[in-house]
Amino acid sequence: MKTLLRIIRNETFSAYLLIPVGLLAILLGNQIDSKFLETTHHIIDWHFNLRGLTLDYLLGFFFYSVGLQLRFEFKEGGLQDRKVLVVSSLAAALGMATPALIYFTFNKAHGTPTAGWGATMATDLPFVLAMLVVLKKNNLKGFVLALATIDDIGSVIVLSILYKQHIQWGYLALTLALLGLYILASYFIASRLLLVIIFTLGLAIGHLTGIQTSLVAVLFGIATLKSRRAKRDLPSELLRTIEPISAFIVIPVFVFVSLFRNYGFSWNSLGTRLVLTLVIARLIGKPLGIFLGITLGSLALQVRMPFNRGEALLIGALGTLGLDVSLIFAQRDLTGALQNRAILGILVTIPLAVLVSVLVWAVTPGAFPKAADNL
Repeated sequence: MKTLLRIIRNETFSAYLLIPVGLLAILLGNQIDSKFLETTHHIIDWHFNLRGLTLDYLLGFFFYSVGLQLRFEFKEGGLQDRKVLVVSSLAAALGMATPALIYFTFNKAHGTPTAGWGATMATDLPFVLAMLVVLKKNNLKGFVLALATIDDIGSVIVLSILYKQHIQWGYLALTLALLGLYILASYFIASRLLLVIIFTLGLAIGHLTGIQTSLVAVLFGIATLKSRRAKRDLPSELLRTIEPISAFIVIPVFVFVSLFRNYGFSWNSLGTRLVLTLVIARLIGKPLGIFLGITLGSLALQVRMPFNRGEALLIGALGTLGLDVSLIFAQRDLTGALQNRAILGILVTIPLAVLVSVLVWAVTPGAFPKAADNL
């Protein structure tokens, strides 16, 4: 329980930090030329720019934290009950697929580019947990944490499939060897510093394999074993170390670097098809998919969820809050003006998602005659 409360506290405070960081990045980006973030630097045969460095390397520590959180959920958290795991997975899957399908179908029907559909899928855990604190829905935190973590894993899988490159088998073998060394070190040596060093090397070499570094990072997190010393819960200790770094350094830096650009926005940009489709797909598709997933999963498995139908709809509405992983998809999938418009759509969705969530929270007690009955 202490681990769960710590995760919730860190993620919630992180959400409060991201708002001024994002606003500052947008303000400065329209005053200062951001091209230096895309200038290519060379170190021997390694070519990189600062924007790509945050996306491909620094963000790996966020996904490492996701892997550790997923391991915690399996062993001690809300996913110990395998039926709840299935319901969470179905809700996350439909919550990702439904808005993406709406976005893709709408643009396909109108003959406009379908790229960017990945930006409609992800849920941003810090914002969701912050909203649960504001709305005083403490009973939903465990399930939401599990749902958002699975959502992140789903995004990693989609990223790995969509943006796969030619596999470099030599580097892949070396990455797997480091992963094996990491597993042995976690069991026999139990040094957090050593594990972070091995993970960092694995992340750097993993990037050379052609596999998404986000997937590499998640695998390292999940692979963390409990020390053979019975009194040491190494995965929890490591999560306690990495989680604040991810919440208060990695994600804010990534958001700042992602949003620090000259958008050339105008009010007309809000009316473009890309922005409108992205906003509508998230605000309608995301809550619909999550609610259907929870409802269908709980009925099929005959499992009683720790919340009622109105609260299930609220979870769906909160799922529309997305920023960091959505920014990854926007930067991977789009370029130039289209990328700027996609980011605008992501930013516009956040206050609208808050408004929708508050409205659902306000009306659901009377909107569901049997809202007292658990799912």
